[in-house]
Amino acid sequence: MQTRHQDRSAYFEETATSCRNYYLPYIEQHTSLKFGRNCRVMEVGCGFGGILSIFAAKGATVTGIDIHKPSIETAKTLFAERGLKGTFICSDIFDYSDTQPYDLIILHDALEHIPEKERLMLHLKSFLKADGLLYLGFPAWQMPFGGHQQMAKNRIIANCPYIHLLPRSLFRFVFRACGEKESTVKCFFEIRDTRITIEGFHKLVTATGLRIVNQRLYFINPNYQVKFGLKPRILSPVIGKIPYVRNFFTTTCYCLLAMQEGAN
Repeated sequence: MQTRHQDRSAYFEETATSCRNYYLPYIEQHTSLKFGRNCRVMEVGCGFGGILSIFAAKGATVTGIDIHKPSIETAKTLFAERGLKGTFICSDIFDYSDTQPYDLIILHDALEHIPEKERLMLHLKSFLKADGLLYLGFPAWQMPFGGHQQMAKNRIIANCPYIHLLPRSLFRFVFRACGEKESTVKCFFEIRDTRITIEGFHKLVTATGLRIVNQRLYFINPNYQVKFGLKPRILSPVIGKIPYVRNFFTTTCYCLLAMQEGAN
């Protein structure tokens, strides 16, 4: 596991920087939303709240939902330390309800971890204003580190691209041989079972009555700049138009969704 995940304040600032430099500009480029106090923003799987801090700093009313209680408590603490206002709730998103709709819902690096994707998207859709937007960021499964193997404790596995594409039996053998705990191997198999491809995502959007406002595929994930000092790079449009092949080169997909035209 990378030590950066263990320093909560540093990780908060890291995600805040990525949001300030990339997520927010991308969203603003494709919407007329003004993130002032009348704008309601919700993030599902908010972690420590770094992403939401950028919207809170602009005056938006922000709500963070996460099933992990320590993360929610950390988010409350880090927001308070920075004089920011936000509501953080420890809950399974399927158990969460709200009578007030949201202008923007954020789901960044979370979709690939959720088994019931169609149910999730329909649930989030119910929270959107008629002209609201849903922003998602997710890695294509076949990309070099689509299996999240960088989270492994063994450095060989953590730095081995495409290892997650091995057959299940060989995958398990390699992880065990490298000393990973059975609980860790189980986590990696859960990611393997909840994976998402670009094509699968498009089918999901259609099935849930949403539409794609914009999609951007990255060859070098913008997150890699703050993590590894790598300059972000958008995937070649030529490769980006080739179904299935593009998944092997898309380290992250940014996408903005809205209600279908004429939908209630």
